[in-house]
Amino acid sequence: MNVRWGSHCSQFFAVFNGVRQGSVLSLTIFNVFINVFIVRLRHLSFGCHLRSMFIGCLLYADDLLLICPSVRGLQTMLDVCVSTADSVCLSFNAYKSHCLAIGKLSKLVSEPMSLGSVPISWVTSVKY
Repeated sequence: MNVRWGSHCSQFFAVFNGVRQGSVLSLTIFNVFINVFIVRLRHLSFGCHLRSMFIGCLLYADDLLLICPSVRGLQTMLDVCVSTADSVCLSFNAYKSHCLAIGKLSKLVSEPMSLGSVPISWVTSVKY
């Protein structure tokens, strides 16, 4: 492979693993990996449901949003995500992760959350 920047090309180099970003295969492989998270989260008794449909995790690109009506349930969902990521050799960036409580009782939430051994901060707003 080589890298092209405008009209300039780098020297050739070898790539020994991975899937080229933008490849037809990269989306398929990503979907296979992310489906493992969805299936494991759906099997928990935590998370939100709308009628009989599980909406406890929403995905956009490579972002994962967990939705749970209880703090304890949310921590369980986070723990499942960490163990699932470990089993498929992926990891989450806890420093880019936040917890947000919404509703009348949101000011009473003080229980610390963690993603693995890294604490996650509670915030009052998120810019996405």
